[in-house]
Amino acid sequence: MNIATGAMNTLLPKLGELLVGEYKLQKGVKGEIEELEKELKGMTAALHKVAETLVDQLDQQVKIWASYVRELSYDIEDAIDTFMLKSKGHEPATSFKKVTNLFNKFKTNHQIHGVIKDIMDQVKKVSERRDRYIVDDNAARPTVVDVDPRIEAMYRKTTELIGINKPKIELTKRLLEYDGSSKQQSNIISIVGFGGLGKTTLANSLFQELKAKFDSYCFVSVSLNPDINKILKNILLQLDEKKYSHIDEAWQTKQLIDKIRDFLNNRRFLCVIDDVWKKPAWDTIKLAVQDAKLGSKIIVTTRNKVVAEHAGGGVYEMKPLSDDDSRQLFCKRIFDSNDDCPADLCGVTEKILKKCGGVPLAIITTACLLASKPRNSQEWDKVNKSIGFGLEDNLDVDKMRKILSLSFNDLPFHLKTCLLSLSKYPEDELIRKDRVLLQMKHDLQGQACRRLESYFSELINRSLIQPMSGDYYWLEDGKVHACKVHDMVLELINQLSVEEDFVTTYLSDGQQAGKCTYTTQKKKIRRLSLHNSNKSYASQEAREQLSKVRSITIFGKVDSIPPLSSFHVLRVLQLEDCSGMDKNHLNHLDKLRLLRFLRLGHYSATELPESIGKLESLETLDIRGASKPNSLKSHKVLFPMSFVKLRKLLRLYAGRVKLAQGLMLGDMKSLQELVIDATRKVIKEIGNLTELRTLRIVFSSEKTFELKESIQTSIQRLTNLQDLDLRNNVNFEEIIDMQQVPSGLQRLFMHDSYMEAFPCWINSSMLSCLTTLSIRLGFEYLQSDHLDRLAELPSLRFLKLQLRRGGLNDLGFGGDNKAVIEEALKDYPNQAALLPGVLLVT
Repeated sequence: MNIATGAMNTLLPKLGELLVGEYKLQKGVKGEIEELEKELKGMTAALHKVAETLVDQLDQQVKIWASYVRELSYDIEDAIDTFMLKSKGHEPATSFKKVTNLFNKFKTNHQIHGVIKDIMDQVKKVSERRDRYIVDDNAARPTVVDVDPRIEAMYRKTTELIGINKPKIELTKRLLEYDGSSKQQSNIISIVGFGGLGKTTLANSLFQELKAKFDSYCFVSVSLNPDINKILKNILLQLDEKKYSHIDEAWQTKQLIDKIRDFLNNRRFLCVIDDVWKKPAWDTIKLAVQDAKLGSKIIVTTRNKVVAEHAGGGVYEMKPLSDDDSRQLFCKRIFDSNDDCPADLCGVTEKILKKCGGVPLAIITTACLLASKPRNSQEWDKVNKSIGFGLEDNLDVDKMRKILSLSFNDLPFHLKTCLLSLSKYPEDELIRKDRVLLQMKHDLQGQACRRLESYFSELINRSLIQPMSGDYYWLEDGKVHACKVHDMVLELINQLSVEEDFVTTYLSDGQQAGKCTYTTQKKKIRRLSLHNSNKSYASQEAREQLSKVRSITIFGKVDSIPPLSSFHVLRVLQLEDCSGMDKNHLNHLDKLRLLRFLRLGHYSATELPESIGKLESLETLDIRGASKPNSLKSHKVLFPMSFVKLRKLLRLYAGRVKLAQGLMLGDMKSLQELVIDATRKVIKEIGNLTELRTLRIVFSSEKTFELKESIQTSIQRLTNLQDLDLRNNVNFEEIIDMQQVPSGLQRLFMHDSYMEAFPCWINSSMLSCLTTLSIRLGFEYLQSDHLDRLAELPSLRFLKLQLRRGGLNDLGFGGDNKAVIEEALKDYPNQAALLPGVLLVT
């Protein structure tokens, strides 16, 4: 239901744009638009009420009404976008311009009047349904209180616990440490991790084993929507059951807190605060226990890393079970032994365990499901395949879903939208942050996309996506630039995505990912994802299904794609492997007038089609990794003359390019981000791109590296530049001495080449906005004045320095580099000014 809210939030600003924009609308037409705007605002208010209700508590009729609104909002947005595009045609340069403009004004008003009338008719029908369903006052059905699905973890036998010995030993040591300090920070340990990893199980095991070593103890669960007074009363009851068995119901929060504080004064206690979701809940509960003395300890469990860090003290991040522990837990549940799996089931067992990803809840749930099945590989293989697109109904499976759904239900609507956007990716797919954020930006316009990068971080902190590092970094700046989605979370969002009609995904076997738990009217496909799918769209009915598709993503080798002429309102076209295509496969590309994002991965043709110039709405073009089939080497791609017509192009991500005769890259004045291989012509033109915010130049040969002097001249003209990355892909070290850089730089990466002297431009007056710096220096030791200048950079948050070791012919970066820098810092008198808040990588 949150998707309908998000869709409406993107629509309302567009209606406002029609009213104030340059569309020369008559007063009557403006009045119709204002009336439509009022009606849609009323719907939006009702949708917000629906969005605040948990999905499983929504009345069925309300779900159906919200789905009608979502479909209607998509159709309205498509109609308005199409109208706005058509009405912004170029004025004809003739002597009859005034007459023509009057005719165009009449035509425009006539067209928009027809569009608005049709929309209002549909809106009235949906509004009537809202009145019939009494959505405003009856969004939710009576709440049924479910048994907490985590309760079983509290009573699990110690002999059943697998894989917790190591974390238990480590945490026990920390919990029993007592040095006489009364500092709160040393008394709190937070256990953080993904739902189902066993946080409650671990905390309870520690609690049961250690509570006898403390004077008093309590274990309380907070949950998603806590009743704080009830929790505080529970603490009192556990501390002294006899004294507080009849607590005065009139006691308010402050009285309860005071009673707990009085009781715990001068006592050594152990307190477990389990399942904390939000900061305010912890902030209230901690008032009762924060004066922990005499070695008292507080254990907090949470799925949210931000909450764990907010609680203070130590943070212990739960890890998935190892392969051996996963296998042992699985076999113990099914075969009642640690490792007694029949040989004919070993293969499918390994596949199942891979999908469970070391999450104990997933392993136990799947094992319970298999325990009721015949022990043969065919039956088990059916279960393995079902994990990919809708687990069968089963009480244990339902319990697992409820636990995962708690995390989803806690998300605000914009984070739910972002998470559902990831449902289009295949299992185990590495998801690059830059690409997925751009796709969401173009597909999910408006309010939900203003802080997309922070949303990505929030999903990581909530343990809903898994951060990936190492070779997946595009920039080594201490941030996460790629992620994966755990199979069980993918299963959940696939199901929710189908129910919300958000993404339609077809797998390689032709099956649709996810399954809908209720049936409404036949839905239109809005976002399509194909995974090595050979699904045919030759029939008229199939093509009609595509007419409303806003985004299409194809994973796996693309030999053919549905005819582009079928996509009337497409905004995003993402083809991950075009190595089997030629430019003829992109016939009718010019029909995609609303297209904003185009990615052609492994593009094998030697030139872009001439029709690309007709993509008048295109904002992002990504052709990185262009290469011939079965070749690792990239090849040049010719940009046709029509490329210059892309007046809205903001981002160009490419490799080796060749510009058509007469085509000047410097004429692409709208460009704000550019990733490209260096050529003499490209370097010369870059200085004319004065709107550039991000520039990444790759020197792919010794010959192109000779252009380093020219690049300095061009860069100095880019006064708006914020992000500069100079790389070389050749196997030699080179000197690059930048004499000057733009003063507004925020991030600078030059770690493939070295500078012979400490740059003069590293000072607070030149680089007051610099947050990230990664450079190589061609000398062995840092001087105190170098560190002084680094310490004075007011915005610096990430610093990576590499120093040269050895003689002039021995450029041994790394090795003892870390020790050298640490030694310099040890003797540096002002290191306190440099280090706070700065992540130093050596």
